[in-house]
Amino acid sequence: MSNKEKIEVAEQRIIELKTLIHHWKTSNISSRKATADFVEAILADRKGTKAA
Repeated sequence: MSNKEKIEVAEQRIIELKTLIHHWKTSNISSRKATADFVEAILADRKGTKAA
């Protein structure tokens, strides 16, 4: 994996973590599964928006 690819992967992970932290701060969802599903849906939507 090249440095550029590593940077892209790290940047995506940062976005995912920021989204997860934001969700935890603003949500009353206590289930880990529900939280994971919610965050995955947000990230999938965000990726779809970038691709458009």
